[in-house]
Amino acid sequence: MAEEAQRIFVVCTDLMFSARIREAGASSGAVFEFIGSAEKFDMAAENFNAVLFLMDLHHPKLGGDEAGELIRKLRASPRNKGVYAIAFGRHDQPELLKNAEAAGFDKAMPRSLFVREMPEIVRRAASRIRTAG
Repeated sequence: MAEEAQRIFVVCTDLMFSARIREAGASSGAVFEFIGSAEKFDMAAENFNAVLFLMDLHHPKLGGDEAGELIRKLRASPRNKGVYAIAFGRHDQPELLKNAEAAGFDKAMPRSLFVREMPEIVRRAASRIRTAG
């Protein structure tokens, strides 16, 4: 059987955040799948093993309640049920963060904390991509 293609799934339209995420993974060989629609999410979940799922809870199409649907869908997939999933959002919306964890994200954090921790989170996920297979 062929080696499974692995990716870090990212749902984020903020160009600065997207650039910082790419930058964090560049030196460690991370392979990203940037997702902007439900159709692209379904296609990515079908074609790749997600080693990390990063979700901007303020994404215009996939944020808010839709984020909960995405994580439930991903967890229901045999190939992606064990993915480590992090949601991030504005610090002044603690209910949104709580709802994300209740929906199934492993961690939901304010953007400021995400920015500080994200480089290490991405580096760790990228090392799993390199060592897998």
